[in-house]
Amino acid sequence: MEPPSRLEFSNSSGGWLDCSASGSPQPSIDWLSVDGTSVGDVGGVRRVLRNGTLVLLPFPATAYRQDIHSTIYRCVASNTVGRVISRDVQVRAVVAQAYKVDVEVLAASRGCTAILRCVVPNFVKELVRVVSWVQEPAFYIYPSLQGDGKYHLLPTGELLIHNLEYNDRYPSYRCRTMHKLTRQVVTSNSAKIRMNEQRGIVSPSVVEHTSHVAVSQDEGAVLLCVAQGCPSPEYRWYTHNGPEPIPVSSGPRIRLLGPVLAIEAVTAEDGGVYKCSASNAGGEASADLRLTVSTPIHVEITPNVLSVHMGGTAEFRCLVTANGMSAGPQHITWFKDGRQLPSSGRVGDTLQVTGVTREDKGMYQCVVRRQEGDSFQASAELQLGDAPPSLVYSFIEQTLQPGPAVSLKCSAQGNPTPQIAWTLDGFPLPTNGRFMIGQYVTVHGDVISHVNISHVMVEDGGEYSCAAENRAGKTSHSARLNIYGLPYIRLIPKVTAVAGHTLYLKCPVAGYPIEEIHWERGGRELPEDMRQKVQSDGTLEIKEVQKSLDSGVYTCWARNKQGHSARRSGEVAVIVPPKLNPFHSSILSLNVGDRASITCSVIKGDIPLTITWRKDGRPIDPTQRMSVTQVDQYNSILLIENLTADHTGNYSCVVRNTAAETEGHQSLLVNVPPRWVVEPTDVSVERNRHIMLHCQAQGVPVPTILWKKATGSKSGDYEEVRERPYTKLLANGSLLLQHVKEDREGFYLCQANNGIGTGIGKVIQLKVNSSPYFAGQSKMVTVKKGDTAIMQCEVKGDKPINVVWLRNGKHELNPSTNYRVSIKQDATPEGISAEVQISNVDSSDSGAYFCQASNLYGRDQQLVQLQVQEPPQPPSSLEAATVSSRVVNLKWQPRGGDAAEVSKYIVEYREIDRQWQYIEISDPPAYSTIIENLKPATNYVFRIIAEGPAGRSSPSQELFIKTDPQRPAGPPLNLGARPISSTEILITWMPPSYELRHGEIQGYNIGYRSMHATTNSYNFTSISGDGEDGTGELLLGNLAKYTRYTIVAQAFNQVGPGPLSEPVTAQTMEDVPSKPPEDIRCMAQSSTSIQVSWQPPQAHHTNGLLQGYKVFYECATEDAISSGEMETRKTTSLTIHLSNLRKFSNYSIQVLAYTRMGDGVISPPSFCHTDEDAPEAPADIKIAISSPSSLYVSWLPPRDPNGIITKYNLYMRAVNGREELNNDKRNLQAHQHHFEAKQLQSHTEYQFWVSASTRVGEGKSSRVVSQLTSNRVPAKIVSFGGLTIRPWKSSASLNCMAVGQPRREWFKGDTLLRPGTQHNIQLLDSGEIIVTMLQTSDTGNYTCQVDNGIGTDRLTHNLLVQVPPGPPVLYVTSATSSSILLHWKIGSTGNAPITAFSLHYRRVHGNLEEMQLSRHASSHDLKGLFCGSTYQVYLVAHNKIGSSSASTTLNVKTQGQPPGIPPDSVLIAPNSTSVVLRLNGWPDNGCPIMYFVLQYRSVSTGLDDEWHLVSNALKPQRRFTLSGLLPSTMYRLKMEAHNVAGSTNAEYTFWTLTKDGDPPPPELVQRGHRSQIFYNNIQLLIPIIITITATIICIAFTVVCYKYRQRGRQRKDTMESQQTTDAQRDRYYATIHKVALQAGDKIPETSEDISPYATFQLSEASTLAQPHHSGPANTLLHSFMYHERAMTEGCASPPPAAVLRLHNQSPYYNINSSKGRRRHSRKTEPESEESDSDPDQLTSSRTESSNQLDAKMKHSKDLDVAAGGPGDHGYNPNHYMRSIPGLIYHGTQSSTSSDLSPMSEQKSLPRRGRSRYHHLHLHNTNTTPRHKSSKAQSPIASPRSSCQNDNVPIQLPRMPSQFRPIHSSRTIGSTNSRLSPNC
Repeated sequence: MEPPSRLEFSNSSGGWLDCSASGSPQPSIDWLSVDGTSVGDVGGVRRVLRNGTLVLLPFPATAYRQDIHSTIYRCVASNTVGRVISRDVQVRAVVAQAYKVDVEVLAASRGCTAILRCVVPNFVKELVRVVSWVQEPAFYIYPSLQGDGKYHLLPTGELLIHNLEYNDRYPSYRCRTMHKLTRQVVTSNSAKIRMNEQRGIVSPSVVEHTSHVAVSQDEGAVLLCVAQGCPSPEYRWYTHNGPEPIPVSSGPRIRLLGPVLAIEAVTAEDGGVYKCSASNAGGEASADLRLTVSTPIHVEITPNVLSVHMGGTAEFRCLVTANGMSAGPQHITWFKDGRQLPSSGRVGDTLQVTGVTREDKGMYQCVVRRQEGDSFQASAELQLGDAPPSLVYSFIEQTLQPGPAVSLKCSAQGNPTPQIAWTLDGFPLPTNGRFMIGQYVTVHGDVISHVNISHVMVEDGGEYSCAAENRAGKTSHSARLNIYGLPYIRLIPKVTAVAGHTLYLKCPVAGYPIEEIHWERGGRELPEDMRQKVQSDGTLEIKEVQKSLDSGVYTCWARNKQGHSARRSGEVAVIVPPKLNPFHSSILSLNVGDRASITCSVIKGDIPLTITWRKDGRPIDPTQRMSVTQVDQYNSILLIENLTADHTGNYSCVVRNTAAETEGHQSLLVNVPPRWVVEPTDVSVERNRHIMLHCQAQGVPVPTILWKKATGSKSGDYEEVRERPYTKLLANGSLLLQHVKEDREGFYLCQANNGIGTGIGKVIQLKVNSSPYFAGQSKMVTVKKGDTAIMQCEVKGDKPINVVWLRNGKHELNPSTNYRVSIKQDATPEGISAEVQISNVDSSDSGAYFCQASNLYGRDQQLVQLQVQEPPQPPSSLEAATVSSRVVNLKWQPRGGDAAEVSKYIVEYREIDRQWQYIEISDPPAYSTIIENLKPATNYVFRIIAEGPAGRSSPSQELFIKTDPQRPAGPPLNLGARPISSTEILITWMPPSYELRHGEIQGYNIGYRSMHATTNSYNFTSISGDGEDGTGELLLGNLAKYTRYTIVAQAFNQVGPGPLSEPVTAQTMEDVPSKPPEDIRCMAQSSTSIQVSWQPPQAHHTNGLLQGYKVFYECATEDAISSGEMETRKTTSLTIHLSNLRKFSNYSIQVLAYTRMGDGVISPPSFCHTDEDAPEAPADIKIAISSPSSLYVSWLPPRDPNGIITKYNLYMRAVNGREELNNDKRNLQAHQHHFEAKQLQSHTEYQFWVSASTRVGEGKSSRVVSQLTSNRVPAKIVSFGGLTIRPWKSSASLNCMAVGQPRREWFKGDTLLRPGTQHNIQLLDSGEIIVTMLQTSDTGNYTCQVDNGIGTDRLTHNLLVQVPPGPPVLYVTSATSSSILLHWKIGSTGNAPITAFSLHYRRVHGNLEEMQLSRHASSHDLKGLFCGSTYQVYLVAHNKIGSSSASTTLNVKTQGQPPGIPPDSVLIAPNSTSVVLRLNGWPDNGCPIMYFVLQYRSVSTGLDDEWHLVSNALKPQRRFTLSGLLPSTMYRLKMEAHNVAGSTNAEYTFWTLTKDGDPPPPELVQRGHRSQIFYNNIQLLIPIIITITATIICIAFTVVCYKYRQRGRQRKDTMESQQTTDAQRDRYYATIHKVALQAGDKIPETSEDISPYATFQLSEASTLAQPHHSGPANTLLHSFMYHERAMTEGCASPPPAAVLRLHNQSPYYNINSSKGRRRHSRKTEPESEESDSDPDQLTSSRTESSNQLDAKMKHSKDLDVAAGGPGDHGYNPNHYMRSIPGLIYHGTQSSTSSDLSPMSEQKSLPRRGRSRYHHLHLHNTNTTPRHKSSKAQSPIASPRSSCQNDNVPIQLPRMPSQFRPIHSSRTIGSTNSRLSPNC
């Protein structure tokens, strides 16, 4: 018995492995570990019993050892034949651990399949299996392949619940698991089924499927594929192993159970890919599943026992089969006696052993290991075959003296073990006491035999032979033993010779030495003829012995050299052997019953002869019914009277005499017809079991067995049974049928035939005893309430079958206890048809019914689901999902579990007091519907009725609905569009006609698209407002510049938008290009010219018609940068030739495009280098006498090298008067700037000049210097002075090289420099001076003076030290709500050109930001700032040395103030139960409102007076309705408006109207006012009294101080005239702005040049930004504004871009940017807005409108004069403004101000023809030049002024507090004359 391949056990139980083996002798059992070592006992852990059992004892967890409890063991059986090992046994001990089990539920829809999965922790998952599920409290569900139709517990542990009903949601389920090792049962927590609510058609989706299932052959397999959908999907299964999928159909082994495919007793053919398809009306879903069948393999070695002769070749073959067929290539390992063999000698599954030796015999094993980890083995024995003997050891010839002992030894081997016989001269050894023969066998099977002679004598001499013989052969060895002595011949016994054979007769002579041996016969010496021969050793050889010639006495004599002799005679008898007459044939074939005789005749041989007969090698027995007749002594006859089968055999006639024995053979074959040995009989077998049909016959020849099966009845046709899976034809003729199903049942015929006779046959019947089973699936029976339910089931199987009907699998249906139940059964050919009827069913009868069938062989059950249909209940929860003007979307819910039973819904509806109308909803019945073609704003009544198979329900509760208004049917009227700027278009329109509005207009959608757009879709912007108060307006911003747009408009209400209007077109204005030219390239044309080319900007970036291009270029060298500005060239082409450039210089080139609106964006710098040229002449040259025969020449490099100097050319010539004596030219290296000419002639004039060379060629020559050689060497400096520039903190070296060895003195200015007097100045002995750590103080002239008594010389160096620049002077020129215009002047440059500026700014308490500016800039417009915010700004300048310190930090505030406060008449419009707040009337004061905080409370008697918060983040909107108020009630409203600049609080009181919409009665209002008397509330009275007292004290103190200060100021103010005031203002303005103006800027000289909105910096200590100690300076700005005509509407400012960005990010502010109102701009003309290329920036900025940065500045003198002076306390600014129509005044505003226009809603003022967005400026839009005196400017009339009624007073807009009237006679006196005569 071989141990199992795997053993798993718990540490608490232990485990054991049994191993036993059989053999002869009985094998012993041992165990080996994985490394091959023997396994022994380990105390308390492991024991090996005597019977071979390995016991692993229980152990605590701490005693776990991996080498014992998780390893591989092998069992070894061994005996003397060999040794075999078992397969590997994988041992795994598991330490028991507690675990929990959970339940996972996969929900499903009604009618589908739910899955409950038992979730086991991973650490015990392999050891735990699900044994059952429990439906609480006690309904157990056990695993099966096919389930019961309702519940199906798969072998893998999943519980499937089919055909879900609503009632299935209530039971709880638990799974029960068992630990395979500890047998511990763990039950999970309980869980319930979840059902998905799916309505309508839902296409299936596979939610669970087993992608791969692996089972062993003959096991059951379950393939799971669960899909969900609505309605429940239908399942189809296919096999996908071929080119086309094949449908799977139910059969005896295969069950289709919807989402489950169950296969019993799987075969290898069942493996492969299966496809599951689930489909319903919504679609189809599928999944692929793979089934892998692991077939058991059988391993066999052929041959099982192999006998091979020694030296032969043995071959074993390992046959691996599965189901009788080859299992294909496998991993095979060979072992011999338990040890693995090397790979040599193996060919595939064959093992060859060549040159077999005795060591090769033993046990061989073939071990097969599969990938699954299991192993199989078989063994075979190799035996040694019959091997003829071979002598391993033999003795040698010896010569001895008589007397000593002698031992002769022979060793032989062979198989079987040979026997050794000894002879002496061919005769047996003498039998006396001196001879001792011994023999034994070694452990290796060798035979050792020896002859011991104790006292050798002369007569013992002779030829000794040892002969080894076994049945395989014979071998011998001979050698002489020579004993010294006289010749001696031993006795010659009688010798018998066989006639015809050769006779060898040896003379047994002893003594030594022997000279000769002779043979004699009859006195004559032999040989006498050719047949006789005497060999050299004295042996007589006689060939072909003849009886007549060779019989007689032979004499042998021997003689030695001394003449001594001996002789002896012996007799030779010759006998003739017998000879038989041969038989006629070798085989005699006869039939049973025949007579047979065999005659044996001896034709030759000496008598006496003995004749005997044998059959099959044995003597004939008289009982065998045979007789033998001896005719004479030479003939015998064998007679058989009646042949039977027993007479078949080999007969032999044996004749023997004294000479030999001979045998003759005759085979007799008796042919016997077949007869039964085992006759087949009728059998029966249980379903799914195996059956063996035995059929065995015998005969001669052996009969052939053939099985056939009837295709029909017993007497019908039969077809041959062939071998196939589960049908095995055994060699003995038996038929093995495995896993028998009903299809195997029938009649079988066994035929036996051998050609003798007609053969025999037998028909038997195989009956399959089948347990009941149901061929069909579970059923669903639907019946109406009150009808009779009929449920049927078809049962197949062996009768008798008992059928029982169970309710819910528990309660049996019994007609005796339930009168409504009747049961009947009808027999069918294959089983029983059972039926149960339940009359008068109701809903309680619904549920699961099981048809349970049983017989003697088992039982089965089938689910029949009964569903009793009742009229559905009326739907519930009827509601309107959506209501529109003509369509109502209704939805409802089915009541209870009636959803599936409803076939359709009937929706009834009618208008109030009208007839009912209806529609039906079915296919499928949905829970919602849409009712169309209704009337807008009409009251309707709706109700729902459900209808099912059992009837209609009662109506649901009625639902009352009023339809909504409809979207507008008409477009907006009078749509107009006109451009405002390059990115803005103003859109105006009127509301649609009233009859086409279909409700209250809530707003408008304005759509626009470019005429060049590739799509026809519009980009829509929505704005709120009904437009009833006048023309609707929208300013479209962020548009493409210089682009024509198509614009449409549509109105919308709460329902939706109406139709689009007819499109209108407008084109944005031209602007500067927004991108620089592209692909800028430059190339040097020569050393002084560069060619520049470019491509124009892309068309969508030109923003207008290109007028041309500007090319800016400058030399990039440092000296060029410091020398001047960039040069500019204009051109209209795409190339330009720049000439007159510096040679061999790097140029920076930038290009921009410009339109008539100005310059576009400049390109990044491109750099080009001019070509090399010949250099200029060296800058200077000197010559000096260095010795009487030497002259020293030095020179400076050219100032313009025009390239890289490659060498210097030094020319020298000697002259005598005008005669040239000689000349010379030397080429010197580029770094050499001096040369000493030596060995010159004395008192000769020499002339020198120098030129430089570049790669281009030689340049100009220097001037010619000459010098006479002289013996006197005066002092002279040969180095050069001049300008030396060095950066600070570096070092400078100043040379003073001189000839004549002079004395040197250095002077800085006029001060003599002495060594050690200056810490950073070193005077070297070489005359050089070094200045270290340069500072600004080191700048100056350094003079070197030399003197040697013969001459003197002087040289001056100008040292310039470069330092970082000084801080620039920063000014604020003007500011708007989102920008600040800055100017600056450059301070000290630090002796190095400025390279860039850094502008630093930050909002107070914000992060510091930095901006890099060009070195050419002197002003910058800082944009994108927050409204009403204070910014800190400073500027830093940079040069190549470093950065300057920061300029004075300026505190600048942008324009804008906290919101104002509107009057209650503008804000509040009360109603009976609500109040409308017109939030668009709330003034923003220049900064858009972000959100409101709204609270209210009732102040009427007896009501709650607590404040109610409506919203703390109310978005700005046109109107807001506060509802939920009581009629005729007084309320207090508290509001806060927030913008970037701050917040404003306001409180209002209002009365709601009566229920009829009338104002409340006056007496109620008066009573309400009286109820508010504050002194009734003592809690309010005390704080009010304290507040009033403190206020009075503060006011009194303020008045006293104010009068004291004003008294001194009034005296001074009254002395100044109006002319003095104007002159001061003109001079004041001109002085401030004469700072760093651009070229071409105009400085305003008179008040007429001042822009009406100019804002500028105040002078002197009170106005200029001055530093206050270490803090930042405060900048105070004045703004002046005057208008040339009266305005007709108010003005509001839109938010700047930065504020809009802030609002978009705020959670309280989300308004479309196109609705925002614009604020003042500094630019004069619309074409120049947002342009950075205006060359007159400063002037332009002065002629724009801008607000004051600080709203709390003091009034100037001019304002005091205009107001009538400080003493005029009766001054009223509103009255003043009304008296001057040409001047706009914005009064002082604060958080409590209510200075508003009397208009009900504030409107914007047109600017340059636009309304609501800008103030009117004094410049014409398209024709007026930018910078003209205001005297030449023509006024611009308002585009809407002509439509005003003369009776309507001109309404003056509010003026911000920072604007004050400018007292100008021109402004005041010229207004009325400019008014339009129409107004």
